[in-house]
Amino acid sequence: MAKKSRKITLNKECVMEALHLRNSSIRKLGKDNEHFEWSSKSVERGIRDREAAPELLDALGRYLNVEPDYLSGKYHRECEKIKDDSLRLTLTKNLNANKFPYIKKQQKTKFEGKFIYEKCLEYLFISHDISPVQFESMSFQQQKELHLAIEDAIVPVLLKYFPTNAMGQDTWPEIYRLQNSIDNYTPDEPVPPEDWFLDNIKDRFKKTIE
Repeated sequence: MAKKSRKITLNKECVMEALHLRNSSIRKLGKDNEHFEWSSKSVERGIRDREAAPELLDALGRYLNVEPDYLSGKYHRECEKIKDDSLRLTLTKNLNANKFPYIKKQQKTKFEGKFIYEKCLEYLFISHDISPVQFESMSFQQQKELHLAIEDAIVPVLLKYFPTNAMGQDTWPEIYRLQNSIDNYTPDEPVPPEDWFLDNIKDRFKKTIE
């Protein structure tokens, strides 16, 4: 017998906000069998119980173009942990579904144990008859220079065709964030802790609250 997925939190207010944002409703979800494979009763049950299978939450996020973590209420719960009343109220007030599209989930998802940027590079190499092994055999400095050269080539093209990003913000200058991260990265850089969200919440919402 297949093991059932452990249910995770579903925030009623966040889900209803997302439905309103996309001019949708629970009834419309249930009728759109082509794009949403869950029944309206499943969604209603999840909202009532305030928990749902991760597959349902992901399907909701994909359909409504809202990050599943937002629909679960994760960011609101994290904000509630902030002791500074003024900061907590400001951040909570400015949380809204439109600023957390589904792409944020995709950016954090691992594919075959690798983050999307790593897989993107791997597919880029393979499509041009370059083996990933060739890249892995390069020194750290050579790999870094290659990363930066690729970003130098890609960013101007993306800026030309995409003046705004998935969050509806100007693509420039945020599009250079990855390039700056690569440039400042060192091999001994520590992995962010589990509570990275709280440790960096001001930076996390710098763009959100503007």
